[in-house]
Amino acid sequence: MRHLALAAAVALAALMAGLVAIPARPALAVAADECEKQRARFPADWNDVSAEEPVWDCRAHYAGVLRVLLGRTDDKGRRPMTLLPMRGAEPSEYRRDPDRPIFRIWLDREQTKRLEEGVYFATVVRAEASCWIRGDLSDDGVFFMDAARPRPDTDDAGAFYNKAPRISVFSGNAWECVRAPKNGR
Repeated sequence: MRHLALAAAVALAALMAGLVAIPARPALAVAADECEKQRARFPADWNDVSAEEPVWDCRAHYAGVLRVLLGRTDDKGRRPMTLLPMRGAEPSEYRRDPDRPIFRIWLDREQTKRLEEGVYFATVVRAEASCWIRGDLSDDGVFFMDAARPRPDTDDAGAFYNKAPRISVFSGNAWECVRAPKNGR
């Protein structure tokens, strides 16, 4: 027993002195085609939103309009969500803004329900060229939406002056989201 205690003490001293190294766990390899597999889950033509339905129109003072769209449900109950940048002053004038990127993500049933309700929904969205390896989201963003309309604290208070303002946030901007017209116009 004394020999085991002595051996443990010598091993601990050697480890602390840096004479012995504990091998690190090997890094998990990423498949060579990982990025292509991720991209294949989305439409071949990234800009084609013709099969998607508008759900929300979100307006930011400095960034214009984002139309939030939902695609068809797949066999696992998931739906694609798209953030489509728009130009135009009114919904009837909205047209896709080709100078800003489209962002997409797949939502599960619960996320889809929260998005449709418009109350406290958040997810990461990806740009077309994104490749999520080991959590690197440097080219992507987080879309947070809360379209609830609580009563203001006072009759003359705006959304930013409530005790707990309800706003949506994406790409460094605050957005106000309202239901999109069903036909998109």
